[in-house]
Amino acid sequence: MAGPLIRFDLSLPGYFSYPPAPGVRTRAMIPRRETKALYMRGEFGEKSPGEFRPLTAHNTTHLDLPFHFDGDGADLEGVLNRGDWVADRPCLARVVSLGGDPKLPGAYRRDGVDYCEAVSAEVLPPADELERYEALVLLTGFAQVMLQYSGRPFVHDADGYYHVPWLTEDAAGVILESGLSLVALDSNSVERQTGSDPHRMSGDVHQALLGHDPPVLIMECLNGADLEGQVGYVPQEALLHMVPRRVNAKGAEAAHCRAFLYFYRDDGEGKALRTLQSMMTPEEFHG
Repeated sequence: MAGPLIRFDLSLPGYFSYPPAPGVRTRAMIPRRETKALYMRGEFGEKSPGEFRPLTAHNTTHLDLPFHFDGDGADLEGVLNRGDWVADRPCLARVVSLGGDPKLPGAYRRDGVDYCEAVSAEVLPPADELERYEALVLLTGFAQVMLQYSGRPFVHDADGYYHVPWLTEDAAGVILESGLSLVALDSNSVERQTGSDPHRMSGDVHQALLGHDPPVLIMECLNGADLEGQVGYVPQEALLHMVPRRVNAKGAEAAHCRAFLYFYRDDGEGKALRTLQSMMTPEEFHG
């Protein structure tokens, strides 16, 4: 018999940004000028040394949509309220933990943290195993670095590179071959940094995944840094439930998200998890 159901919040608790993206600040948008008068705070993007920029959804846990790289691709409105898309319901996910091993292929160490920077096919389950799932959750270990920079700009390493985890071309190939609908990871991008002065990133993986038919959605900036510490282990499979913001959906290329993992202790064959999945329908969550 399966043990208790565990619900773990994978959402990043703050904002994470570095120079290519605006940092996030809050200020009084409508200051209170007298007793009991209206007061409102708001968020905005700020580039060094203080220039205002539009605030995007890419500074914290978020869902990337095809419209991010393709003007004809689906925006947030196009993926919501559809029972056949994983944006509306918990989906069965394969969870892969890659942090803490300096000998792992693609590993990198900064700020005292060992994590997998270059996520290749070599560290992924094979496609014939992944095809049993709808989503792949990659915990590279980088969330421990992001948390150290919550609320302050992330700085590059001594070589001028940020060493943010990214997916190699062969890893993207395994994901596409397996027929997954979503890949989620604890990095703010799936792309490789290609230059440091000026900063440049590739766009190949976004285009390969989001431009596929059907698209493979991308969730970036997961947390999960203390999953093993709080639970005692990292499950190999779980239900991933993302809760994207559902306002201003038309024309949105990304959406701030909450992200949760559901799993059971001692559910060897995953029967309890799959029974739970059959009960957690889009109608139950969204009416």
